[in-house]
Amino acid sequence: MLRRFLSRQASFRDQLLAAVTVGVLALALLASLLTAWMESRKLREELIQQGRQVTATFAEQAVLAALFAAPENAEDAARATLAFPGVRHVALYDRRGQPILQEGAPPAWTPQPGPALAGPGPRVAREGPGAVHFVAPVRSRLPEAEPASPFQPEEPTEAEPLGYVHVVVDKASLHAAQRGILVDTLAVGLVSALLLLAVLSLLLRRLTDPLQELAGIMEAARRGAGAPRAPVAGPLEVRRIAATFNAMMAALEDRDRRLRQHAGELERLVAERTRELVQARDEALRASRYKSEFLASMSHELRTPLNAILGYTEMALEALAEGPEAMPELQEDLRRVHRAAGRLLSMINSILDLAKIEAGRMELWLEPTDLGELVQEVLDTVRPLAEKNGDRLELALEQEASGQLLMDAPKLRQVLVNLLGNAVKFTQGGVVRLRVRHRPRELLLAVEDTGIGMSPEQQAHVFEPFRQADMSTTRRFGGTGLGLSIARNLVELMGGRIELRSAPGRGSTFTVRIPLPVRAAAGQGEGAAEGVA
Repeated sequence: MLRRFLSRQASFRDQLLAAVTVGVLALALLASLLTAWMESRKLREELIQQGRQVTATFAEQAVLAALFAAPENAEDAARATLAFPGVRHVALYDRRGQPILQEGAPPAWTPQPGPALAGPGPRVAREGPGAVHFVAPVRSRLPEAEPASPFQPEEPTEAEPLGYVHVVVDKASLHAAQRGILVDTLAVGLVSALLLLAVLSLLLRRLTDPLQELAGIMEAARRGAGAPRAPVAGPLEVRRIAATFNAMMAALEDRDRRLRQHAGELERLVAERTRELVQARDEALRASRYKSEFLASMSHELRTPLNAILGYTEMALEALAEGPEAMPELQEDLRRVHRAAGRLLSMINSILDLAKIEAGRMELWLEPTDLGELVQEVLDTVRPLAEKNGDRLELALEQEASGQLLMDAPKLRQVLVNLLGNAVKFTQGGVVRLRVRHRPRELLLAVEDTGIGMSPEQQAHVFEPFRQADMSTTRRFGGTGLGLSIARNLVELMGGRIELRSAPGRGSTFTVRIPLPVRAAAGQGEGAAEGVA
């Protein structure tokens, strides 16, 4: 029933009335239960207080019987105690727990003698669902001893326990009173809730009737029945909604008229722009594919003559070194040619590597690699440039990272050379540190430097090809700007990623994360990688 009123198909009035009904009934029930609980607790406290008083009175009247173990001296007091409402059993015990007097119905529980029964007064020894058991010590007053000195204050003497009394009070009357209170409070709460709901129902009708009429007009407008207008009547909020709806319908009529006027022109413009965008996209894709394929196919033709130049230059240097020392200038020139050709080959290799990556021709060749030896080779390669700039190279290699790993050693070496070379290039007289960590499923390589650092704007473009952080005309640091771009592409080819953390004047940290075992990224070199692995 309640679910039907609270469903989406129910009206606003039904949902609101259901919510109010549930709230009022819940509040009435909670108030009734709370009142009944408080009154029941109060009645129980009164029962406990009355039982303690009756037990204390019986204990005072049973002193003589306990002192001489004479039950006849306490029979009148026992019968008087049983005359109290709810008392169904009284008993007198000596200090050893032997009964002296027992009157009334046999109890379901009997107290046992012990230190707990020698307390200062009556107390509740046990409370069950049907009765409360009270016990109290029976004490005789000892004669007061005279003080040994007039200056010594008198100390009260504790009454000596002669035994204890046991009084059982029935809880039937308490339960009956509690049930009566619960029924009365629930009845009063229910009647109050019904009266309140009747008043609220009348008030809700005055609020929801105009809303239902307005909803019907809106539904007619949704079905396309022209542009109806709503009557402005009802409470203030409903009148505002109706006025706003009428203004909206007028605005919609005006908008529809203007939209119909421009519909044909807009459709023509959209179709024309779409054709232009599709054509421009196709041309850009074709141009990019042609560029990458052309550069990739030119790899052999460009590298062969450059390798020949380097080879013949090395042969000339060896011949000059064996001959007389009469041609130092020629030897120095040949060295310069060799260095220039090496730099040219490095730049062309970078461009061609990037082209192969963009063309999807870069493949992984996985083989067992000693990571420690590879790192040392990279440091030896970068060390001359670091010494030239006055930098100090440091290596932090974990013991676990010095073993054999299955990976593409040349590409990992190129990544480290590019990152370390970039760090050394932008660090003058500082520290460049390489950290290597081998986790169970990941290889971490971190290159840290104390160089010039980068701003957030520079970090956003640092991995773009043919760009450096410094794009001014002076280009103080040189290079093609491809090193970091190639490093990132090679790391992504191995399924990893590069993270950058830097700040101006505080250096930079490039962190390479390569998952283990190494696998080619989707769509790049999958056949070669899987064949070797």
